[in-house]
Amino acid sequence: LQIFLGALAFTFFAKGFSGSYMKSMTSQIERRFEISSSIVGIIDGSFEIGNLMVMVLVSYLGPRVHRPKVIAVGCVIMSLGAFLSVMPQFLMGRYNYERISVTVDNSSTSVSACSPASSEGHPVTDATETPSTLKNFGCEKTTNSYLWLFVLMGNLLRGIGEAPVMPLGVSYIDDFSKEENSAFYIGLVRSSGMFGPTLGFLLGSFCASLWVDIGIVDVDSISINPKDTRWVGAWWLGLLICGAVNFIASLPFWFLPYSLPKEGENENLKIGHLPVQGNNCKIDPPAQPQLKVYSIYLSIADFFPALKKLFGNPVFLVYIFLTILQYNSLVGMVTYETKFMEQQFNVSVARAIFLIGVVLLPITILGMFLGGFLIKKFKLHITAMTKFACITFIVSYLLNLLYFTCSCEVLQVAGLTAPYSGLKHLSSPKNSFLASCNADCGCKLDQWDPVCGDNGLTYMTACFAGCKSSTGMGKNMVFHNCSCVEGQGHGLGNSSAVLGQCQRESCTKAFPYFLALQTACAFILALGGTPTYMIMFRSVSPDLKSFAVGIETLGGRVLGGLPAPIYFGALIDETCLKWGTKNCGGSGSCRVYDTKAFR
Repeated sequence: LQIFLGALAFTFFAKGFSGSYMKSMTSQIERRFEISSSIVGIIDGSFEIGNLMVMVLVSYLGPRVHRPKVIAVGCVIMSLGAFLSVMPQFLMGRYNYERISVTVDNSSTSVSACSPASSEGHPVTDATETPSTLKNFGCEKTTNSYLWLFVLMGNLLRGIGEAPVMPLGVSYIDDFSKEENSAFYIGLVRSSGMFGPTLGFLLGSFCASLWVDIGIVDVDSISINPKDTRWVGAWWLGLLICGAVNFIASLPFWFLPYSLPKEGENENLKIGHLPVQGNNCKIDPPAQPQLKVYSIYLSIADFFPALKKLFGNPVFLVYIFLTILQYNSLVGMVTYETKFMEQQFNVSVARAIFLIGVVLLPITILGMFLGGFLIKKFKLHITAMTKFACITFIVSYLLNLLYFTCSCEVLQVAGLTAPYSGLKHLSSPKNSFLASCNADCGCKLDQWDPVCGDNGLTYMTACFAGCKSSTGMGKNMVFHNCSCVEGQGHGLGNSSAVLGQCQRESCTKAFPYFLALQTACAFILALGGTPTYMIMFRSVSPDLKSFAVGIETLGGRVLGGLPAPIYFGALIDETCLKWGTKNCGGSGSCRVYDTKAFR
């Protein structure tokens, strides 16, 4: 049993590790494949779909199959899924982010984004357009846009592989351990599994800070930094590690027996030699080869009566509703948390992921562990557990209301969320991005390569700021003579702008409070988590435990884990103010959100 506990704890670790890594990479995948948040939600949900395809079957046939071996097969499938998701990186070629090219003059300063001289001849200058040859080259590879299906399929496989781990592992422990220890063991395995997500997020944070084509591209030539919304991290690197960890997790299970003597009765039994009879074990282990199709057929015939029995249990029914609601809120929140932090508080995705891994998750583990410990310490019965859980949920809900105080102003983008400093807009609504100061520049409306003017306004490109010249290269490029930037004390039309969005100081200051509030909520919720989970075990008859876990997971996944990322993503897309553009036209991923609506 100790070996099984150790192996199962490591498997919980491995599945948490790869699951949280995938969660942390949602925004990287969104940008790499230039897709909207709702499609990311579908990719995220494919994991649940895979899980559901086999979950009920696995948990129902649970006690009748060789549980350790089925778990081992599951781990191998998970590792294959992770490797499959990496494929697009090697098929897609390099990532070219949106940027405007600047033509270099013979002199040391280059002619910059806004070149009025050529605008008379043809309004769109070469400076603002990627050379046509490049454009066509990008478009031959339009198949790229569907390569995210690989990630979706890999995620689906991961879901299929993960299905047996929880119901079979938990029921195996419950069958062969003392009743008073089983809650403690299950809590131990689940909480040791929680270290997986922590490390998964840390790995995610590390990979998000590396450039996606690391090793192929000279990093110094890249003009954007990790805080930029066009930045894509090395999302594929961590998936290779996840695949390897899942494979290692499968190894010990191949060598574990079909059944064990019940804990505490080892003294009177030599392990594994005597046939286990009577009450020592909830099922007599049949000889392996005789697991005939007939017995499986019989067990499927009992399926509906068992289902009826479960749903006739009012406590279990209420528990299922609770699970569904919690899954919806937690999954929606975790999936888009990093995007939220990045947009609201101006932190890079890598740092947001890092903080979730280092602050939020360990606190959650502590909460889960404490919850299990309190049950064991005070020997709580089912009614006491429900009261305890109920109090924690109400407190955490009231704390949630404080989120409305963590406010932050919208990024000030000229012509998008703010008027051009005092200048009137041109009349036509389509060109509200244009003002009299940049009307003769011939800017392309669909580009996003932001610069920050001296006046604290962000402009969509240097062209929209009306910049006439630039110095420096790469990240250090500075634009000068920007007619739209009325710098304080510079007089009209003589100002500079630097690459990148302007920083929002007040938002960065509000961030620690947000983090503290979130930590408190997570801790209190987690405290009620283990007691709530034990309610299910205490309220159903012993022979239905494994089946109940399966149905609970199924309900939570179908009505929570699956739809939540999709409808949260679609709602978040509604708050987008400026979409990026793909090489071949068509909208990519979102660049700027209306932060108030998002919150």
